[in-house]
Amino acid sequence: MSRLREDMSVIMAPQEPITGPVSMHEAMARAIKYNLDERVKLMEMAVANQQLDLSRFDMLPRLVAGAGYTGRDNESGSESLNLATGRRTGESTTATDRHRRTADLGFTWNILDFGVSYLRARQNSNIVLIADERRRRVVQGILQDVRTSYWRAVAAERLLKRIDPLEKRIEAARKNASTLEAQRVQAPLQTLSYQRALVDTLRQLQTLRRELVAAKSQLGALMGLPPGENFTIQMPPDVTGKDVPAITASVESLETYALLNRPELLEESYNARITADETHRALLKLLPGIDLNAGLHYDSNSFLLNQRWADYGARVSWNILSLASAPDTHAFSKAQEELVAFRRQALSVAVLSQVRVAVVQFRELSQEFSLNADQAAIDRRIRQQYANSSTVGQQGDMSVIQAEVSELVSDLRRDLVYADLQNAYARVMVSAGVDPMPEAVPSQDLATLRQAVSDGLGAWQQKAGGTARLQDLLVPSATTSEKAPAENAPVEKAAEPKAAPMAARSGEPVDRKAALPERVTVAELPTRPAAPVAGSMTAPMTVSYSPSTRAEPTKVYSVPLSALAPMARPSAR
Repeated sequence: MSRLREDMSVIMAPQEPITGPVSMHEAMARAIKYNLDERVKLMEMAVANQQLDLSRFDMLPRLVAGAGYTGRDNESGSESLNLATGRRTGESTTATDRHRRTADLGFTWNILDFGVSYLRARQNSNIVLIADERRRRVVQGILQDVRTSYWRAVAAERLLKRIDPLEKRIEAARKNASTLEAQRVQAPLQTLSYQRALVDTLRQLQTLRRELVAAKSQLGALMGLPPGENFTIQMPPDVTGKDVPAITASVESLETYALLNRPELLEESYNARITADETHRALLKLLPGIDLNAGLHYDSNSFLLNQRWADYGARVSWNILSLASAPDTHAFSKAQEELVAFRRQALSVAVLSQVRVAVVQFRELSQEFSLNADQAAIDRRIRQQYANSSTVGQQGDMSVIQAEVSELVSDLRRDLVYADLQNAYARVMVSAGVDPMPEAVPSQDLATLRQAVSDGLGAWQQKAGGTARLQDLLVPSATTSEKAPAENAPVEKAAEPKAAPMAARSGEPVDRKAALPERVTVAELPTRPAAPVAGSMTAPMTVSYSPSTRAEPTKVYSVPLSALAPMARPSAR
């Protein structure tokens, strides 16, 4: 019960009151601020930061202060033995007081432990970055769920108001049909068929109600509201076939942006750093340890010539048998690094597939929504025709009711497909790794968060679409001879780009050696576009690709660094 009271005090903590209908942006802002999953990730990040702060203290040397008191009930006397004659001296002597006080201040520093602690602190700093990427992933997923639940809740609010009066009309028609059956006005089979059609229609409406009744509660749970708290939803205008969100960014740009910014890929990059540091730690432990020590001491023993003194020294210790495990330790560490690299590469392929699939699903749902919107418009006109007709009697009432139900089902299907379309739209954004929130928000109040969400959702395509296409990052610049290279023949340098460096264009002298491209591997490409430095965007990197068979030529690719930075968009005038 004590745990329950404590948990409920957090879950039911007062929030900023809802003063009006909740829009989608406000729902997202409340989810960011009050959703418990988001708060859990924030706490994990805070714990990782505290662990990093603690690990930095492990690099400090040990400085130990101690004090003590020693006493005994008799003298600590002793005799001596003459080693030459084998006789005792017969005289008892002592060199220790019965009661004495001691104090020490010792300094100890193990250089090997310092290196290990430094690597551990660097690993913890990457753990902090991993916690931040996991928080990003949770926020992206929460906002995607909020978008879907919001539009499902909008569909529920629209249609539940129309279901109630229609159900009452069907119940009244059933009573009239039962009365006509009792009076035998029509043939029994015709009356029973009419009643069966009414029951089927009523069952269909109840099925629709069951699908929609929980949508608003799901939205409230995502917003972090206490269960059962009532709120109203800001109703947008009725959707039509023209209300299809557009994705203007190219698929290739989204793929590149995803490879540079997906939280899962960045997390694997940080795991690669952690694994590399773990390799260094394993090898560092094989080295001899060097202990440096110094101390200040005090002893109140009156027999001592110097009751206060300082000592210092150094000690080298080495477990020589650990050298036998050095090859296996190095091989195991390298295998771990390769595993992390392969896992990141496999995840990169999955990310590319997710972006493609998300875009394809969005396009398919866009077409499906257009068809459902057209069908809903046709069913609305059909219902108007039945309502305006002069047909009377049972069949006329039944035809009008069926037309209204058909219109209701078409509207529901259109709204649900629109909710799926909004979900697909958000899935494209999540698969590309786009953050709808800026990295820094001035304040955590709902108004500021709501504005930040609105600005982020409105500009995410400009952010993702401004990245270079993936195929532009690897442009073939030179190919070696078609002959198979020698076993140990070095790969020739790529030809210098024809484009002159920026300094040469401005008339300044250019150092030819400094303008040569740098040779890197594909795995060494940065995971995030680095900040541009003046003059550095003109020198391309060269990526060598070694074929699996010697019969294939070695290809060299020239990668311009400017392709890794977002492309500047012309300002609108």
